[in-house]
Amino acid sequence: MRILLVGEYSNLHNSLKSGLLEVGHQVTLISTGDAFKKLPADILFSAKRIENNSIMRFLQKAIFKVFRFDIAFLEIGYRCLDWLVDQKKYDVIQLINEYPFKTPYFLEKKIIKRLRNLTHRLVVLACGDDYIYLKNIDKLPYHPILQHPDIDFPFSKKYLTIRHKKYHDFVFQQKDLIISSDLDYHPIYKGVKDYYGLIPNPVNLSNFQLKPQKESSKIIIFHGVNRTNYHKKGNDFFDAALAIIQQKYQDQIEVISVTTIPYAEYIQTYKKADIILDQTYALDQGYNALEAMAQGKVVLTGAGKLFCKTYNLEPNSIAIHTIPDAERIAADLEELILNPNRIREIGLAARLFIKKHHNYKIISKKYVEAWNSITAKADESSASVDAQNSDTKPHKPIESI
Repeated sequence: MRILLVGEYSNLHNSLKSGLLEVGHQVTLISTGDAFKKLPADILFSAKRIENNSIMRFLQKAIFKVFRFDIAFLEIGYRCLDWLVDQKKYDVIQLINEYPFKTPYFLEKKIIKRLRNLTHRLVVLACGDDYIYLKNIDKLPYHPILQHPDIDFPFSKKYLTIRHKKYHDFVFQQKDLIISSDLDYHPIYKGVKDYYGLIPNPVNLSNFQLKPQKESSKIIIFHGVNRTNYHKKGNDFFDAALAIIQQKYQDQIEVISVTTIPYAEYIQTYKKADIILDQTYALDQGYNALEAMAQGKVVLTGAGKLFCKTYNLEPNSIAIHTIPDAERIAADLEELILNPNRIREIGLAARLFIKKHHNYKIISKKYVEAWNSITAKADESSASVDAQNSDTKPHKPIESI
């Protein structure tokens, strides 16, 4: 199949692409790199004209200061539309999220319309913030918006505005299928029209080596912070827990803290860590947690009752379930510090779990099965798509537009 993956969060689409390529599909990944994370893609859309012009950068900052609007997204949107003009039909187009480029709504609608015209299988992932997820957070045991009513979450609350609801309705009229990426979305999306179900995140285990046995006597704890999502991920609770632990065990631990760094630098920085502090509000592991688990690290993240029931696991056997409670987090860390053999035991179990449930080759086949469930429109045009693209050559990778 000829497949277009649109947008990227963490490394989901990149890993899915690797699995699809190995079984013979032709795959193109387009994205913005997800801001400071600088995630790789075949086609990267950026605001080059603004970035390379001092006057435009000054104007960008001034407009953002007054209107809280970044004009860079205008340039990104038009560059995307320009690229799409020359594209031929795809068998499948999948969006990482209902709002993949974050451009102004009128522009994002144009992009979605163009994508819709390029395929008979348009798929949307339930991944990251979206309207349905945020509209139903009262069904979740914890959520930062509920936990911190005194704190504004403008990036999340935007998805609940009337304007976004209209955009959401438009996208959901265009889509053929919805797939959720983990258990944080699956219970909420059950019963939604065109919801296929949960497909776990794909992880390419060959990219991650098992952490070797410790040489240092100190236990290394890594805390990575995205400043924009500080309260959203529960970093405030991790900081409070670390303050407790550092006071009691400063001679037995080393804490590495980093803030808002690119993805490639992030995964290098935590390589020597034993314990990763991921997030406090999740029911399931996000992508950063999964990649750390693939390296045999103990991750404090979402792994509660629903997760254990779904995968038939004992509590805290492959990750430490974490809630927004600094004292409980400190107690969990203390138990690991006092029982270092548990760190190795959980780490090995975590890697085996990734191998069994998140193998990128197996997961890519599950995605193909999901896409093939879209039959009505696809069957009508599959022959014409194959004929049109039979002589299409793969593009050059990592092209910035």
